[in-house]
Amino acid sequence: MTRSNKCTHGKGASGADISGQVRAGYERAAPDLIAAYEKVRPERLYAPVADLLPTAPVRALDVGAGTGRDAAWLARQGHRVIAVEPVAALRAAGQRLHAGAGIVWHDDHLPGLSLLRNSAYDLILVNAVWQHVAPAQRLLALATLFRLTTPGGQVILSLRHGPGAPDRPAMPISTPRTVAQAKEAGFEVIRKTSAPSLQQANRDGGVSWDWLALRRAPTSVSR
Repeated sequence: MTRSNKCTHGKGASGADISGQVRAGYERAAPDLIAAYEKVRPERLYAPVADLLPTAPVRALDVGAGTGRDAAWLARQGHRVIAVEPVAALRAAGQRLHAGAGIVWHDDHLPGLSLLRNSAYDLILVNAVWQHVAPAQRLLALATLFRLTTPGGQVILSLRHGPGAPDRPAMPISTPRTVAQAKEAGFEVIRKTSAPSLQQANRDGGVSWDWLALRRAPTSVSR
């Protein structure tokens, strides 16, 4: 899942309600979103953290992979990539558009990522997803990500600030609270930086992003 433009914060909805509403909204919007997602250049998108990304091939996970744009970018660099996307229309588009990339796809989502329970990854991307995770479920989601990260591995997490589409609620995000919760889950925060949206419509709508790079210490153990 990724970026949207119009305003709502979805206050008062339960985690289950948010998750179902968001997926349904993306299913309806998918025909208009697919081309827009594919136009974004990952090397520009990940510029705030590019120097932290591994250059040698690693096992990577893209959570909320959308059309697989970022997963395919990682695969072209030699990484072994698992893509997780709960929206069937986006997942099908990704499997079609990036059929030769060697990406393994799963229908799963945060906070539990239950299909990946016994897996571990050196790099996990969580881009434009956190605004769709209910605030009450974010600590659990971070604990899940910690469990799925290899010792010494990293999670790249983007935090959207600003409005979302009415049928794809964008929950408010506190960056300081997210940092605190990441530390509580066991991560080291090795970078916190800000960036404008790459999309003009989002910039015009007041959308901006914080980026966190989280590291699981080489000697850490699962919680």
